[in-house]
Amino acid sequence: MKAKVSVAAITAVAAVAALSAAPAGAASSTAGASQKMLSGGGKSRNTSMKTLRMGDGRVAYLRYHVPSSWSGSDVMLQLDPSSDSAGVTAKKVSADWKDGEAHDVSSYRSVSSIAGPALLSPVDSVIDMSSQLAAGKTYTVKLSARSGTVRTSSIPVLARSTPEPVAAVGDIACPSTSSQWNGGQGTSTRCGQASVAALVRGSDEEVLLLGDNQYSSGTLSEYQGGFGLSWSSLASRLRPVPGNHEYYTADAAGYFDYFASLGVQTGDRGAGWYAYDSGNWRILALNSNDECKVVACGAGSAQEQWLRTELTNARAAGKCTLAYWHHPRASGGEHGDQSSVADLWKAMYELGGDVVLSGHDHDYQRFDPLNGDAQPAGDGPRQWVVGTGGYSFYAVSDRSGSAKVITDTFGLLRLTLSGDSYSWEWAGVAGAGSDTGSASCRA
Repeated sequence: MKAKVSVAAITAVAAVAALSAAPAGAASSTAGASQKMLSGGGKSRNTSMKTLRMGDGRVAYLRYHVPSSWSGSDVMLQLDPSSDSAGVTAKKVSADWKDGEAHDVSSYRSVSSIAGPALLSPVDSVIDMSSQLAAGKTYTVKLSARSGTVRTSSIPVLARSTPEPVAAVGDIACPSTSSQWNGGQGTSTRCGQASVAALVRGSDEEVLLLGDNQYSSGTLSEYQGGFGLSWSSLASRLRPVPGNHEYYTADAAGYFDYFASLGVQTGDRGAGWYAYDSGNWRILALNSNDECKVVACGAGSAQEQWLRTELTNARAAGKCTLAYWHHPRASGGEHGDQSSVADLWKAMYELGGDVVLSGHDHDYQRFDPLNGDAQPAGDGPRQWVVGTGGYSFYAVSDRSGSAKVITDTFGLLRLTLSGDSYSWEWAGVAGAGSDTGSASCRA
């Protein structure tokens, strides 16, 4: 049975191979392929460009991390050359680099050529990557070209032989100056970010960070000295959105700078929303910032219109959809219902969205399906609040539609995303608490 192939966006520009050293910049994805690119000035950079500008000794490095549960074949890298391109080839190289580390490109030793045609003329071509891939392994691939520009129309993400596992949590790390920091280990009621990170350290789950990832103001130094101690080693699997605390620093500069330093996708500065595929699911990361006062999310805003387009396209393609942002539309916690995100929620309701995840209130709440006004209804999206990432706990009051509440345990939500359905499981620190179930997608 052939593996399904989905598309991941290119995140960096091609680079000169002759550099002696340069900082690592682009993330590697546990779900598939990502890029390692070096810029001619000696600094790495991430962009949303889909074109590899290669010529005269320039190369692009792609790193593939294959999930241990993957099995399949026919994983193809499609190349679309410009009229002046020539001699594009792909080779597997021996390289060991980590995000955020300097490395010596000259030490990359060629291991083998990858089966597939070299681009000797300006025609579309496909390089078969599957012949070099095995489950549970990581590979670095070097693309090289003598001249011209090559557009990669798709970088394949490897579909698993089992459903896609995702974890989600927000409201995470204390600053290291906290009185309950306790060497980064915190206590049972405060600063428990390390114990939550440990829940996913041995897995290959993508981790959706639901905002307020770093208290109190989300500065770069707070991120580095707090969140980073427990979570930076998991960078290749992190999929963050910002919360209101990130915006206590102007324009959430600390948030964007920190995750950029790890090569983690955050969307464009000044926007902060982005999307990606996970199996047959379209995952939509949105920015509710400081109740949408900095980056608008109301009806007609660029973000809300983008969400509607994504949902429409996903539904037409037969995909299920999961959206996440910081402020919950429905909540029985201290902050309660957040009307600022009402239009994002309505878009999810009206266009067949399946799951919405948020944080903000420091508790775990699962809601039954809700209608466009966030009231109980059998045909709407299902919403979770997962603000149990370690910072503290809030009390929860009754709220219509609330199906499950956990208020005294740090932990995270695990979702298993199948082709047309999903299941969930609460994962509490030390195994505390329980909540499981499953449902079909709406579309």
